[in-house]
Order: sequence, then structure tokens, then C-alpha cells
Amino acid sequence: MYAKAGSCAANGTGNWETPGNWSCGHVPGAGDNVTIGSGITVTVNANNLANIGNLDIFGTLQFTNGSKINLSATSVVNIYLGGSITGGNGGAKLVFPSASYSGPFSTTGPYYFSNSGSGAGLLPLTLVSFYSSQQNQDVILYWRTENEENINSFEIESSGNGNSDWQSLETIPSMAADVNSYSYSFTDHTKKNGDRYYRLKIVGRDGKYTFSKVLFITSAQTGTISISPTLVNGSMNVTLPESDPVRVSIYNTYGQLVKTFINGSEVFNMDVSGLTRGVYFLKAFQGKKLYVAKFLKQ
Repeated sequence: MYAKAGSCAANGTGNWETPGNWSCGHVPGAGDNVTIGSGITVTVNANNLANIGNLDIFGTLQFTNGSKINLSATSVVNIYLGGSITGGNGGAKLVFPSASYSGPFSTTGPYYFSNSGSGAGLLPLTLVSFYSSQQNQDVILYWRTENEENINSFEIESSGNGNSDWQSLETIPSMAADVNSYSYSFTDHTKKNGDRYYRLKIVGRDGKYTFSKVLFITSAQTGTISISPTLVNGSMNVTLPESDPVRVSIYNTYGQLVKTFINGSEVFNMDVSGLTRGVYFLKAFQGKKLYVAKFLKQ
């Protein structure tokens, strides 16, 4: 239902446009989350058109004259303490859909740039995961966070076109002020017809906010997943709406992958006896469709 962003970390000092300078093996592309580590300088030499995801700078991002980095509406550029953006002329830019920040740059952290503004400090949150599933026409959103000690709330927004008609469905207060990470879920019972788009508006205690990536739910996706039993000792039966090949992944509540399984039928049995006690999420991928279910291992 959505394309999971990749991760690209700079291997060392070098040019942004050099594929070998990145851990992902390619120049950061659409949706890729990018990290420039401490002590590393990455130089931007061209107009990089792909709308990357988040950009975390612990080292130095250096612009040459006229060079650009394009970002999506939900992206955030966070410059951490000891990090900086330098160089370039007025033609050097960080380009968001609704905002553009021009050089010459001489910005040190902590500082942030986003589609909705910029300022001193960091947008205080790591959104580890954000995904969705459908069950009986209800849409269920799941997300997990880290480092949200300065977050006030999450506003769940929905849209019919993903552009201009965003409406707030509910506001959920931050639950992780005193813990390292927290997992959330929200069920949309509205059962509206047609395609739907969802995003999170993440609001800090200082009133600053940013948006998550957008999840797309197609009206053609009406099938659901069924697992039995949901309170499991040894194995469980999984039923999918189609018989296409399926890749199953099981994650714990920390977002860690603990088991994978590949099958070619819509009904199969899965052994989970090796898992420790606790709550798990089963994700089943069939082509471009993703189905999610939760179970408890005894």
C-alpha cells in the first residue's frame, strides 16, 4: 500500500552524486532517508531532482553554486549539534513543495528545515515505522516512535485526494515522555467509499509540527487477513483473500524482524513456537498489497 523508504548513509567525505559514496549503493532517490555522519562532508554539485525523505546531518552538507536538493512535503532536515550546512550562492537551495531555503548557507545545529517552516532546535521525534492495514472495511494505522520526549500529540488526518481536503479524524496525546519508544494504533471506522489517504500531523510541545509520509489505501483493496488462534502456543493458521505468492514477515513491538516465511497459497500454517512470549505483528505482502494482523505468543 506504500513504498517503504530506503536508507542511505554517507560512507565518507565525497560528492552527493557519487553512488559509491552511499551505503545504499546509489545516489539518494525518492523517499530515501539520508544520514551524514559526524566528521563527514558531503558536497552537492547538481540539481538533484528526486524528492528524498528525511535528511539527518551530524557532519557537514556543503553546497556548490546553483546546486539543489529536493525533498517531499513530509521530509525534515535536522542538523544536529556539531553538524552544519555551508556554501553555495543564492541559487543553492533546499527545495520542499511549499517552501524553499536558499544559500549562501552558514547554518549550524541544532536547527531544522521543513515544508512548514524552519528554526532553531530539532523536530523532536524519530518515526520508526508508519503503516496500515484493512479489516472488514475498517482502516487501521500503526506507528512506532523513538525520542518523543518533546512531542505533544499526533493528529490523524485523512483525505480523498491526498492534496487539499485533509480532515482531522482524531488527536492522540503522546504516550512516551518517559520511555524510549512507544507503539500506537488508530482504527478509522468511517468506511468511506473510494481511495483514501492518511498522514500524521506530529505536534511538538512548542507548537511546531511536521507531517509523516502519506499512506494510500486503494478502494480496490477489500480483502482481509485472518489468523487463528490469535493467542498462540505453537503454530497458527493464516488465511489470505488471494492465492498469489505471499511473503510473510513477523515483527515484535520494537519493530524488529524476527521471522520470515514464503508461501504460495491463501491458506497455510505457520510455526511460531520459537518466539518468546509477547505481542507480534504479522505482515503479509502479496504483490503491491500489504495485510497486517496482530497476535499474542504465549
